[in-house]
Amino acid sequence: MSALSFGAPLYLLALAVIGPMLGYALIRQERDRVERLHRFGDEPLLQQTSRVPSRRRRMVRDALTLAAVLLILLTLARPQFGERPGAMGRTGRDLLVVLDLSRSMNAADVEQSRLAVAKQLVRDLLRASPGQRVGLVVFGGSAFLQLPLTGNYAAFQRFLDAASTDDLGDPATDLSNALTAANTAFEHDGERGYQTVLLVSDGESGTGDIGPVLNRLRQARIPVLAVGVGTTQGAPVPADSSEAPEKWHRDNIGRIVLSRLEEGDLRRAARETGGSYYQWSPAIAHDLSESLSRLDRRAITTADTMERVDRFQWPLGFAIGLLVLIPLTGGRAPRTEP
Repeated sequence: MSALSFGAPLYLLALAVIGPMLGYALIRQERDRVERLHRFGDEPLLQQTSRVPSRRRRMVRDALTLAAVLLILLTLARPQFGERPGAMGRTGRDLLVVLDLSRSMNAADVEQSRLAVAKQLVRDLLRASPGQRVGLVVFGGSAFLQLPLTGNYAAFQRFLDAASTDDLGDPATDLSNALTAANTAFEHDGERGYQTVLLVSDGESGTGDIGPVLNRLRQARIPVLAVGVGTTQGAPVPADSSEAPEKWHRDNIGRIVLSRLEEGDLRRAARETGGSYYQWSPAIAHDLSESLSRLDRRAITTADTMERVDRFQWPLGFAIGLLVLIPLTGGRAPRTEP
């Protein structure tokens, strides 16, 4: 069951402050009124000869006033309960994140492992450019569409967080397979002229020719924003498992495998498709966001988001009802002798 929440919770603070203050003010006002009536004359006698409301009526009126004010503040806090599918209109592009999950992405020649900083880069970019529909292609020696294009960033985040180098049986890197999977996904979803590939990899592609797929991407007007993760100095590749007899992965003749950033194919992919190449840095998300903002955008309506349901009508209706009742608690006509 969905929990109660508030769209403007600061009004709850106002309610917590104003409620007791107003209650205290009404109590003081009633005490002062009673003292003045006692000085003026006998209250029961005054009630028979004037329109002065009885103490019970005054207390009811004050309680209704206090409750109405509190309900109005509660209305302004926008209570929300339950969820419903919501359509969100915005402008943006269709962005396929093509993420390298090859074994070499476990190397840690940047702040953390290459894969960890690649994931953080994607998160930062989506925060800086929230108008996109986004999908996920993962690749190593093979590639496949992990998540089709969606406007549901929470779902994308779950798939991104779960992506691991253990997901693919082939630990190699084949950029041609990765870009082909992205091009195929765009052929089935999205609108030509408003599609972008974000390729995040260390570029160590030992197999496959990227030339043919780059030609298809260029013809389809799909730019590649390529980000090279790693350093040209490189770092040793960790062993496949923490239970391995030693820390580093070795080749077939026993040498520790050293992985370096290979920028050649990444730069080529960006250049031949009209995109841009960036070497990873902690602030690169801003540059990527700027590149996206310069590309043509279209209206995107997504219906796969969930939105909270406002329930402010309930306290507002009760408050209006109480305000209608308040005048009915006024003074009564004085009795007249026959």
